[in-house]
Amino acid sequence: MKQETIAISGPKQKESSVRRKSGKKIHVGRIVIYAILLLYSLWILAPFLIILVTSFTSNAEYADATGYIWWPQNPSIEGYLRLFSDDPYMIGGIPSLFRGFINTMWITLLPLFSGLLQSLLVAYCYSRYNFPCKNVLFMVTVTLMFVPLGAFGFVSYMFYQNIGWTEGYAAWLPMIVPGMFASAGTVFFLRPYLEGISGEIVEAAQIDGMGFWQIFFAIIIPLSKPALIAQFIFGFVGGYNNYSGALLYLNDQIESMWTLQLALQKLIAYLSTSVSGDYAFRCATALMAMLPLIIVYLFCQKFFIEGISFGGGKE
Repeated sequence: MKQETIAISGPKQKESSVRRKSGKKIHVGRIVIYAILLLYSLWILAPFLIILVTSFTSNAEYADATGYIWWPQNPSIEGYLRLFSDDPYMIGGIPSLFRGFINTMWITLLPLFSGLLQSLLVAYCYSRYNFPCKNVLFMVTVTLMFVPLGAFGFVSYMFYQNIGWTEGYAAWLPMIVPGMFASAGTVFFLRPYLEGISGEIVEAAQIDGMGFWQIFFAIIIPLSKPALIAQFIFGFVGGYNNYSGALLYLNDQIESMWTLQLALQKLIAYLSTSVSGDYAFRCATALMAMLPLIIVYLFCQKFFIEGISFGGGKE
């Protein structure tokens, strides 16, 4: 009996020791991974921290400093005040920064919502319906993703100039109208997501008498919310940071038409000449420009990660 007990307990002891060793390896591995991620996060956030500290550092303290300022002794908001008090492009008491933000919002959001809706509609047709030359048309759509549209900037300007879209308030149209239609990249992203949605849901809706548009608005759009929000963030960041389009079409227009990026560039160019090395003002403008993007990401990051990581409901 004793020999049997020893024989039985031997393998169990070996298994437990192996588990302890593997547990230690896993534990150490997690610590290493977390340490690497922490260092990487600090590396990514370091520029943002530098901008934040510098924006609250007065020019006098910055000029007297002999090394890096980790935090100002006397925090100052003079850099932020100059955005609103020394604005030479202020119209009717409204700073150019705020006016440019409003222009950027509607110029970005109007084509973004329209383009997302149409892209989802096209992707839904590709994923659920069979029609002639379906695969050929989709390959053409995918091929359009590889066309460098930035290379046709001057050609586009000539075209819009010939139809009168580069003068006065019509100069907004080249920045709005092209984005109101479906995007090849968005269609390519949404199609596999929609293919993952259970076909039984659509079939049950059709049996209940729902038509195409009822299914699209009542079922497809709600189920596609994570993917749509992910594409919304991409489109919003691209439209919000669209400096080249504003520089091409709005640079020579009146100040009330400027977008935020163009207004910031004009403001920095004007005010930086009055105070040499005005780093607080420059960093304040950078933070003010980044703030809306940070807010959007904080509110939408859950859906953004879900839309990127997962597909729709599976069969």
